[in-house]
Order: sequence, then structure tokens, then C-alpha cells
Amino acid sequence: MTLEEIKKYFVNRCSEIVSLSLRGDPWVFLCGAAMIDYLTNMTTGSSTRTKYIKFINEHLSDVNNQYKDFQYKGGSIDLPTQMYVILRCGIVHSFSFVPNQQGVANGGRIRSILLAHESNGHTHFEAYTKNGMDSVVFTAEQFSKDIKSVIEVIFNKAKTDSRLENEIINYVTKHPPILGQFE
Repeated sequence: MTLEEIKKYFVNRCSEIVSLSLRGDPWVFLCGAAMIDYLTNMTTGSSTRTKYIKFINEHLSDVNNQYKDFQYKGGSIDLPTQMYVILRCGIVHSFSFVPNQQGVANGGRIRSILLAHESNGHTHFEAYTKNGMDSVVFTAEQFSKDIKSVIEVIFNKAKTDSRLENEIINYVTKHPPILGQFE
């Protein structure tokens, strides 16, 4: 399989995630969070806390700097950590938005990320501070588009970075993604 075939596969899956964002349900966030976890594995060989946060800082922030630079009203600039605890550990591994004790010990905060849809009047990276919360809003529509854009970023980098290209091909060969085949 070639790098271009792998890219096509992931662009197609991300197009499906974008289409999910129009339905108004939470599944887009689970799919998006799982995709970020796989992309972390694919570009680094594993998805540890450190590598996941580094993926957000080095790749997803190329799509939008807010992923690494968003500042909560309380002053914290730790969205990559919150994404790790709430999206990866919470949604993907625990099917919950509330961090467990280990997540809190790793810097996670309850309700640090709120999930919404633009169709309900919300904006991606909107600061939400009602009812004593200090949160950032992720909208399904923009979040899914950003994940699709990060695919472009990663594969453009891989064209000139043989280490990254080899990492992608090796990981996908050893751990084929859902469907297990490439169109």
C-alpha cells in the first residue's frame, strides 16, 4: 500500500465524520476522538498521554492554533491535556465526558470541554463560563472539518519526511484501521 492510498482512505473516513456532524447527535465526537487517537498511533507508533498531547500541539494546531493556544477564563492554557482526558480517556475509553480520578490527577477538569452544534447557535472555541463553568465549546461541524484538515497536514508532511512516511505505512500495515482494506 502506498502513502497516497492510505491518505485517500483516511480522507474518505473523515468525510463520513463530517457528514455525521450534520445529524445533530454526539456520535461525531466519539468518531473524531477515536480518529485522533488512531492518528496519534499512526504518526508515533503508540498513543501515550505525552504522544497524544504532542500530536495536538504539533499537528492539530497546524489546522488551528487554538488547539494549543486556547486560554480558559481561569488562565489555563492546557487544551491538549483536556482533550486527552475528556476526548481520548473519557469518550473513547470510558464512554463518559467526566474524567475519572486518574484523569483528574493528570490535570483533567470536569466540563473543561463542552460539545455542541453550530445549528444550535454555538461557535467552535467559544469560551463558556455560565453557571460557574470554565469551558471551551467544540462544535461538531468545525471539529470534524479540522480532523479532516489534519489528515492533509500529516500526509503533506509525510511527503518530505521519510521517517513519518515509514511510521504511517508500518503502523497501518500492522494495525489496519476499520474496514481493513483500502479502496
